[in-house]
Amino acid sequence: MRLRLYLLIIISTLVMKGGEVYAESSDSEVGRYQLFQGNYTSIDLRRQQTSTHTGIFLIDTKTGKVKRYLNKIDEEGRYIETWVTTDLPMEK
Repeated sequence: MRLRLYLLIIISTLVMKGGEVYAESSDSEVGRYQLFQGNYTSIDLRRQQTSTHTGIFLIDTKTGKVKRYLNKIDEEGRYIETWVTTDLPMEK
């Protein structure tokens, strides 16, 4: 529930700004993938606090999927660098 609300807030408050970066995909579709820098807001429901963050987003213009770049050090001290999907799972 908390993750779904977090992702919903990311999508709904995403503010696109800055320059676009175009990448060519393997099937030669120029401009399909675009990088944007944007702001998103997260909510901590336990503390009832919000915080605004700046992130890098990868947009697939063919499918409409959006991913956010994530780099951090986990609890075990390992460096993690990945793209996190912002898609919300559909409930049946």
